[in-house]
Amino acid sequence: MRLRRCSATLLGLLTLTATLAACGSDPGVATGDVVPARDDTQFADSGNESVVALPIGRLEISLGTPTRKLAADDTSQLEELTAPAGSAFVPITWQYDAKTFGDYAQYLDTDASPVIDLVASGASYRLPAPQTSGQGAESFYVLVTGDGQKPSLKVGYDGVVQTVDLTTGDHEAGPAAPLYDLGSPKDKLSPCGGPVDYGRKLVGNGTFSCTVGQPVRLPYAGDSWAPEGKSWLAVTVRTAQGSWNETTSDLASGGIYYPDKVEGKFGLGDIAPTKIIRPPAESNCPNKTDGICTVQWELLFLVPDKAPQELVIEQDYHLILTSNWGSTDSKDSLAMSVTTSTKLG
Repeated sequence: MRLRRCSATLLGLLTLTATLAACGSDPGVATGDVVPARDDTQFADSGNESVVALPIGRLEISLGTPTRKLAADDTSQLEELTAPAGSAFVPITWQYDAKTFGDYAQYLDTDASPVIDLVASGASYRLPAPQTSGQGAESFYVLVTGDGQKPSLKVGYDGVVQTVDLTTGDHEAGPAAPLYDLGSPKDKLSPCGGPVDYGRKLVGNGTFSCTVGQPVRLPYAGDSWAPEGKSWLAVTVRTAQGSWNETTSDLASGGIYYPDKVEGKFGLGDIAPTKIIRPPAESNCPNKTDGICTVQWELLFLVPDKAPQELVIEQDYHLILTSNWGSTDSKDSLAMSVTTSTKLG
């Protein structure tokens, strides 16, 4: 059975197996064909290991020894294959490092995926991108012209291309270089600490809270790479506002309000965020159970090497009346702006 890439869009090696089976019945293989290996981790212990750091995580790659013949037990289709004269099979195992995959996903807002080419003997072969679950390895053979020695990968992500030598592990990262220095993110959120201005006469205790995460510098965030001389400063802010009591001056009547909508405004000195991401899974506003409006904001500032440290946080709430007492009619809704600030470490 001739294993050809008969589709321009291959969704992965699992679907590739079925796709190739439908391409034709000619025996043999042709250069550029991708042959799924029998074992998902077939070449993981080959000794030739490389790493490519991407905004979505680190791609770990193992290179096996190029060969001209594949035994039936080597392939997922249990077929013995021989490379045509002047060609060889390049064995590869790859997977995303589960410890880094998605570490900074909360700061991404893009559908971009890696574009990967295997380069051998001066020729380039497009490979289907690895699965993006962050779990499990994929092993396969690529038939290339030549002896398959000293192959490399060109790995592009949203326009930035890195090159990695699969034999030595040496790489050219270009603008992606800062990704290799990133450590594990610090998930702890600390109180903002600044004074709180409610923008209305405060009756009783305030119910606003604010916490902030450790900021991190990233070369890629949102849906773009930072331009030369700048980087993305990404920071997580979580705010919560509970019920609000609005009373008359004599405290004889008033109303209790719950927040049902909020808009966030932020400033890092005189720098406004280029993008604000509000993850639905991290937000609960309005919460009809206890009336607390909780929202997590992912803030992306495009900054130079030196950037202001004071972050000003303003939350504009729309409040709705839930109950009232006394003789005075309360307004059905109120607008309230809550402002605070914090120093970024």
